[in-house]
Amino acid sequence: MSAAGSGAPAPAAPEGVVILGMHRSGTSLITRLVNLLGVNVCRYGDLLVGRARNPRGHWESKSLVHYNDRLLEELGGSWFCPPEMTAAQTRRLLEHHRDEALAAVGEAHPERPWVWKDPRTCALMPFWAAVLEGRVAYVLAVRHPFEVSDSLHTRNGCKPLLSLAMWERYTRQAMLGAAGSPAMTCTYDGVLAEPVAWCERLAAFLGELGVPTRPVDRLAIEAFVMSELRHSSQSWDALRPGPEISEQQVALARAASTYTVARVYAPPRLPAETPQTSAIFREIAAIDPGRRGLAALPERFVAPGATGRSSREDSWPAVSAVLGCREPQALAGALEALGSLPAGSELFAPGAALAGAHEWCERHEVKLREIEGERAPTPAAALEAGGKAAGGRLVLLAGAGLTRTAGWFLPLRQILASGEVGGAAPTMRFESAAGEGFHGRAFADEDLGVRYSPAHAADGPVSVPLLPGVHSLFIRRVYAAAGGLDGEFASLGGALAELSVRLWRMGFRCSVSPRAEAWAPAPGAEEAREEVERLHERLRIATLHLGRAQLDAFVERARELPAYEQAARRLAASDTERRRASIEAVCALSIDWYFESFPPGQAGPVKTPAAVQRAKVGTLRRIRRRARRL
Repeated sequence: MSAAGSGAPAPAAPEGVVILGMHRSGTSLITRLVNLLGVNVCRYGDLLVGRARNPRGHWESKSLVHYNDRLLEELGGSWFCPPEMTAAQTRRLLEHHRDEALAAVGEAHPERPWVWKDPRTCALMPFWAAVLEGRVAYVLAVRHPFEVSDSLHTRNGCKPLLSLAMWERYTRQAMLGAAGSPAMTCTYDGVLAEPVAWCERLAAFLGELGVPTRPVDRLAIEAFVMSELRHSSQSWDALRPGPEISEQQVALARAASTYTVARVYAPPRLPAETPQTSAIFREIAAIDPGRRGLAALPERFVAPGATGRSSREDSWPAVSAVLGCREPQALAGALEALGSLPAGSELFAPGAALAGAHEWCERHEVKLREIEGERAPTPAAALEAGGKAAGGRLVLLAGAGLTRTAGWFLPLRQILASGEVGGAAPTMRFESAAGEGFHGRAFADEDLGVRYSPAHAADGPVSVPLLPGVHSLFIRRVYAAAGGLDGEFASLGGALAELSVRLWRMGFRCSVSPRAEAWAPAPGAEEAREEVERLHERLRIATLHLGRAQLDAFVERARELPAYEQAARRLAASDTERRRASIEAVCALSIDWYFESFPPGQAGPVKTPAAVQRAKVGTLRRIRRRARRL
């Protein structure tokens, strides 16, 4: 008989959902799917965002990652050397850190219900299971051990000997730690295969526990779950013990990959840990990993010189240059203005414009690619089509208005190398304004008019609200994860403005290099376009990004303009609902956050989100100091 049926009080609904799983097991993807069901991630200022290696977001708390690292170090371990966690160690941690740990979770997640993900939690499950007892439900994500090994080799250079030992300890600790609590298990490939159906099952499970959720948003879920997320594919049926994987690890994989959903989770009988796994972590612990890192490990554990790229990516061209020029003479002018591309790059342009490009491509050792004409009715649509087909590690978007460039490639590539910058551009100069430079663009007012921002003295890259409208370079992984350029815009300038907002809201920066320059005819070229076209672009940005109240106010003001009816009809003819759903799915930060960082009409150098956050923290500290004095 159930507790409710026996007259006993029903158990309290969980405060939060904890996502468990080894590193590289899809925990970021699953955390976002839980978040799309209406379960809150951590507060904005604590959210880890904007990393090219995981461009669709980590969806985890920076403060709790640091907290887990501190606990692991106290135990003599690290994320790649998970401690064995004896009963004595667990008791000692609980004596010293139980209240502090609970407070840290509450500080990171002020809104209930919340979802928390950090793979390190698996390594500390004997501690966290006791701290969070009765407060949470668990979702355990399991990925094929060889897929995890492949991914860790790409990202960190870890060899299978280390990766599989980590996978085994993390997975065992997660399963044993979740015992007695509500839990649901899943495989990464199962979630990717049927993300909507999986979300429906999870929503039903959380609903039974009393955790409120939103209706399943098919558009947002399908937009977020990309087929490109999976770079390694292994068969569970073909998994057998062998030279690289032990019998115990295979048995654990079979047990962990069995779908389970339970109010009181009881893990199946698990094999003992592989003896070699314990020996590996004892050896690594003796090398002091918490202070010296992976680079200090012997080569049998870690391959030196890991690139962070898969072997597939190493075969990609260096740059895919996409030009929206539709006439041969315009393309010839743009190629002349571009200067040169790294050898082995590729060039995309509409077929009608390619006649004069063959000689230039041969001279510069660049492969020529055609953008099919019917897919590219406008320059922005041509750039969108070329960007989708691009195979390079970097994607360059250049418009027909480009007249010349100077030293653009190396400075922009260096800016992007940090992995935190999503789009980079040169300082803009205009033939009609000799001597004056511009660092990107910004919204001039609440009606989303766009203006160029005058350049100012800078020693390094300058963060800008909107990239210039002629010439920008992107990391392809980030560009694809963001959803690429929106071809519904008539101009590259409008499309780049919207893409810039999207990148910022994903947590990436947009930057301009003072060391690189690009010229265009005149900054007023946008004004020469038809009023209908310009208003349509502003309406589209508003519809895709503004909140409901902001959008209603924007439309009310726009109705007064003569071009409104035509612009609104053009907007209605496109699928803005699906596009907005895909944008909301990939964006970790709100449009309000964007406008707090970059107020429309702001004069002078733009504030970066980091600067805004520092200012907020400084204000809070001043308030607390005054409160203590009072």
